[in-house]
Amino acid sequence: MSKKRKAQEYSAEEFDQTVALIRSNASVRLDIEAITGEKLDGKTPRELFDLFRSIEQATQIQVTVARYGQARRLLAQTRVDMESLPPAHMPVETAKFVEDLQRRLDVAKRENTELRTANAALRDRGNVTPIAGRVIQGKAVAR
Repeated sequence: MSKKRKAQEYSAEEFDQTVALIRSNASVRLDIEAITGEKLDGKTPRELFDLFRSIEQATQIQVTVARYGQARRLLAQTRVDMESLPPAHMPVETAKFVEDLQRRLDVAKRENTELRTANAALRDRGNVTPIAGRVIQGKAVAR
């Protein structure tokens, strides 16, 4: 969602055009009255412009919510597609490779979980101290 503009960030031309549009276009007036539930008769130009700004902000929020909903649906569909790996249209050799990778990944995850559990149990009994982060060994080169 774009950053909310303050009233003073609109140019005088934008202000004048907005007020003129609201005053001259009956369908725009009816739409604004329907959305806000307020009659526009007797409103000052500033009040008309403020109503326009509030509707504009509400519209931006609705667009953002709609995009979020679309993204959630796409993500859910992608998850469904990924659960049925390999896809039916994938070549046989590639499918076998993907299945093998998935199997190896599952085994590695299981082993990693078992090692973490065993390490935590040993640490709890005081038999092991936590291992420091990985250190990359290298050689110093004199220049």
